[in-house]
Order: sequence, then C-alpha cells, then structure tokens
Amino acid sequence: MSLYTNSVNVPQSQINYHPRFELITVTTDTSGNASVTSDNTLFGELLGIYYDNGTITTSTTAVISLVTPIALTLDTYDINNNDAYHPIFVDNVDNDDHSRYPLTSKITVTVTGGQASKTFYVYVVYR
Repeated sequence: MSLYTNSVNVPQSQINYHPRFELITVTTDTSGNASVTSDNTLFGELLGIYYDNGTITTSTTAVISLVTPIALTLDTYDINNNDAYHPIFVDNVDNDDHSRYPLTSKITVTVTGGQASKTFYVYVVYR
C-alpha cells in the first residue's frame, strides 16, 4: 500500500518510521541520588534507550520507568559500564515473537546510591 502526497508516492511502511529522541539529563546529588522526569509525554513505539555515561566513573545504576498509566520499569543499566544502546522489546506470548513497546507516557530516570555530583545522559529512542 502506498500513500500519495503531492504527487509523490510514499510507501506506507515509511510513514512515521523515522526515530525521534528525547534527551534526559541526569545529575546526581551529593548522596548519589537523582530522579528526573522527561519534559515531554512521549507517544509512539519505544525502540530503545541509549546511555551516555557523561562524567560517571564508578558504579551508578540508572532505572528507567514509565510515569503513567502505571509506574513500570523498562530498563536498568550501570552507567559506569560505558555508553550503550539497549533495544526494548515486549514478549508477545501469542506467537513467541518480540514487538515494540507502545509508549504514551513521560519517562523517569532514577538513581539511588550512585556516584555523587555527576552528570550522565539518557536518550529515549522512539517513533
């Protein structure tokens, strides 16, 4: 199936395919704790989470969660293990396949007992 727009043939598979990114900057306090929520509510399919370790140099685990409709943990990662991309899938019990996670929420990044007074970055990749 194709969509015709201004006399240009655009395949249906390419509509809304290009990924978008939401950057969440996280700075831990003097106790090594942080809780930061994305500025925007994200709509679409969650493709993955990219972690940029910034100034982190010792064990600091980030917990990525949805805010609504329920507080659901999507991923955890020790930022000190270098920059990394984690694709996010949902197991589909009907056909033992993986599918993308539907997203209609803000995202919260939480750190408890990590490295004090450091900054790292979380990119939420979605389409």
